[in-house]
Amino acid sequence: MPKKTATTKEEKRYFWLFWSGQFVSSIGDHMFYAVLIFLVLTVEVSHSGTKAGIVSFLETLPFLLFGPFVGALVDRFPKRYVMIGSDIARIIVLLLFWPFYWVGQLRWWSIGTLAFLHTTFSAFFLPARDTFLPFIAKRWIFRANALLQSSTQLAMVTGAFLAGIFVGSKASPSKMLVVLTMDAATFLASVFTIWKVKVIEPKAESRSLFQETLLGLSYVKRDPFLLKLLILTALDNLFIMGPAIVGANLLVKKVFDLGPSQLAFFQASMATGWLIGTLWLYWKEPGSPWKILVWGIFFDGATYLPFLFLREYTLGLIAILVHGFFIPWITVSRTTLVQKYVKGEYMGRVFALVHLTVLGATALSSFGTGVLGDLIAVPFVFFIPGVLGSLMGVVSFWILPDPLKVNKEKLDT
Repeated sequence: MPKKTATTKEEKRYFWLFWSGQFVSSIGDHMFYAVLIFLVLTVEVSHSGTKAGIVSFLETLPFLLFGPFVGALVDRFPKRYVMIGSDIARIIVLLLFWPFYWVGQLRWWSIGTLAFLHTTFSAFFLPARDTFLPFIAKRWIFRANALLQSSTQLAMVTGAFLAGIFVGSKASPSKMLVVLTMDAATFLASVFTIWKVKVIEPKAESRSLFQETLLGLSYVKRDPFLLKLLILTALDNLFIMGPAIVGANLLVKKVFDLGPSQLAFFQASMATGWLIGTLWLYWKEPGSPWKILVWGIFFDGATYLPFLFLREYTLGLIAILVHGFFIPWITVSRTTLVQKYVKGEYMGRVFALVHLTVLGATALSSFGTGVLGDLIAVPFVFFIPGVLGSLMGVVSFWILPDPLKVNKEKLDT
């Protein structure tokens, strides 16, 4: 814990400052996500679905490769500096898209390489952010998580709409690269606001990075809740995330026969549902984050089932909005459970493993979805994972314990 605890007034001031910076930078991020895969589909003609899947895989691969070590570094260094360094590095990476375009080498491999580097630095930012948040919002952490994620979803809506309007129906690589440059500019807002948030963080114990990494892995391995949470999270994201990323591109392009502008609006519709779901959680503030988590896993899959029958773009917008409503049921409740359950000195490593699990499984799911999209009808790319994801929700009710209830029972005895 910090040596000096911020007052409630200071907490709220720091939180809203932090929130505003993340909101601006998230707008840029979702402009980036709105065009990245479509950029691959635009510059590549043959086997474009598979190449898009490979790029999406490369974009999330760093969490698989570096996750445990990232968590150890986050627990060792001040989170403010980790986040600022990550933002600056991502600005540089985004600007490097232009040289490849100028020399005529903007292809799937160069896009994938830069996406890999971009996510490598994001791998440091996300666990640092989630570990940093209790320092400025400990007294109201569930609502703080909901508000912070609401900024992400509001930014997703805004960023997707801005990308769709700017790029238009007839996309060109140069227009999409301007969108990526705008993303780079928004990171400056994140750097500025994080710098202005002043908290004193605890000093980490001086051990080797390898020792810290092993201790983090051992801590999770010994804990039945955390181990089951990671396994279920991996399986759920393996089924669900590929359709949401690569599958959405294939659905808009191959089933609805539309362009990147309509794709951006499709993503904005999902983000709108996500935002509504996040705000619902903020006002509801359920007593059991565990119940919200397991129901969220179930509905995350079940809401994909209607896509087997959809052939109209407007109905697709409605269906993806409903799907988006249940996403924060997983993300907000899972983050809150970890923040309340995990010991402070291990929190960075646990969050790194959570992000590794989520985005590592996303990488595999995206690659598999891209390949499947070239082999089977696109609606089945949603329906089959939807069935499997729903089953994961049912399994979660049976095998995943409520960690806060278990902790309370231990204290009572």
